[in-house]
Amino acid sequence: MHKTLVSLLALLLLTIPDGRAQGLFDFGGEEKSMFARAEAEYRAGNVREAVAWYKKAIAKQPNYYEAYHNLGVIYGKEGYHKQALEWYKKAVGANPKFADGYVNMGATYMELGKTAEAVKALEKAVELAPGSGLAYTNLAAALEKAGQKERAARMLAKASKAGIPEETGVASRGWILEKRGDIEGAIKAYRTAIRDGTTEPMPYLNLGVIMTKMGDLAEAEKLLEKGVALDGKNAMAHVNLGYVYLQKKNWSAAAKVTRKAVDISPDLALGWLNLGLALARTGDKPGARNAWQKALALEPNNETVKKNLRNLR
Repeated sequence: MHKTLVSLLALLLLTIPDGRAQGLFDFGGEEKSMFARAEAEYRAGNVREAVAWYKKAIAKQPNYYEAYHNLGVIYGKEGYHKQALEWYKKAVGANPKFADGYVNMGATYMELGKTAEAVKALEKAVELAPGSGLAYTNLAAALEKAGQKERAARMLAKASKAGIPEETGVASRGWILEKRGDIEGAIKAYRTAIRDGTTEPMPYLNLGVIMTKMGDLAEAEKLLEKGVALDGKNAMAHVNLGYVYLQKKNWSAAAKVTRKAVDISPDLALGWLNLGLALARTGDKPGARNAWQKALALEPNNETVKKNLRNLR
């Protein structure tokens, strides 16, 4: 009575014009100095200050598309995907040929469950950057989600031909390998990132999903718990952890973590479906009915939810 687990999709790119952050007034233009200050603050973990400096740069230069884009990345990583999408739209509005903006816009649409919009954005990305393996990989993932499996396979073939850029980090390399079907390579990359002490949630979350699919629930639980601790605003991460708890018959833990998922993202039908399962198992039939009714309101044609409601006694 559950759906297939979905691994995290968004692979966000932070635009750094020369590859390093510099101090204020290192550049000729004031807006570039502000951008550099924002980068420095973000690298230091000062998110609020970074946002403020990016906005100052935009105030000086309204067409500063890299600043719009990086604000999108920050909001996305903080779990505010709708706001992130608006910043990406501003980025490509300021520079319609900015491929990275369309890549991240497509990834964000996927996070929001808007598959058709994701495909459209990523088609634009590969049009602008036909040599980008990442753009093709993301497009393949979106097409697969849309049910266009043959076209997705063609995009993956193009992604493989394009290769993985040398500068791609080990965790991101794992994500790309996973989407290309190289699960063994992805596992190795994720484990390397974790062994190296990464504080990024993605390796833990995605490896946790892989381990779940492989039936290693004990390791999956540890990985997903760590990932959720690192990314407390990721609704899908909470759903995936809740799924593992359901498989382990830890009903109360499943209910708690899945409740958090729908608190974060009330329009996540899978969250309400699994919350209903957990509540039903704990004996809270009114709670389960309410959760499934909310899931059905979001997905009126979901036969699993309809069956669950009919069988609830």
